[in-house]
Amino acid sequence: MQVSTGAQSSRTALVNSLMHALLSVGRLMRQRTQGETVDSGSFWLLKNLAASGPQRVTDLAVCSGLDASTVSRHVAQLHSAGLIERAPDPADGRAQRVKLSAAGLERFNAVLSTRRSLLEKCLESWEPGDLKELDRLLTRFAVDVEAFTMESMERA
Repeated sequence: MQVSTGAQSSRTALVNSLMHALLSVGRLMRQRTQGETVDSGSFWLLKNLAASGPQRVTDLAVCSGLDASTVSRHVAQLHSAGLIERAPDPADGRAQRVKLSAAGLERFNAVLSTRRSLLEKCLESWEPGDLKELDRLLTRFAVDVEAFTMESMERA
C-alpha cells in the first residue's frame, strides 16, 4: 500500500513532535534535584537491582542495555558510595554478584519518590480518563520499543 506524500509528511511531523516530547520528559526525569547525588545512569542500575535482585555485572549490563565497561564503572562508584554490596556468586565462586545495600535501597526509594512527586505535580490537572489513556498508550509504546530493541540485538 502506497502512503501519500501528505500523509507521510504528517506522520513525520507527528513522530518529530513525539520525539521532542519524549526527549523533554527524559531530560526532566534525569535531572537531579538539589542535594541528590545519584546520576541517571546509576539510578537505572539501582532500579534494575531493586526489581531483579542480585546479579552479575554482565547480566546487569544486558538488562540495562549498557556495555559491561560502563556498568562496571557505575558499579565501582555505587560500591564506593555504599549503595551496593558485592558477594560471591553461589553458582560460580569465582564470579561476583552485586545487590542493593540497605543504604542503596533507601537512596533508590528516595530518588524514586522525588521523581514520582514531580510527575504527580505535572499531572495534577489531568482528568483520570486522560491519565488512564496516557498510561495505556505509553505502556504499549514501551512494550513495542522493548520488542524492537530485543529483535535488533538478536539480529546483530
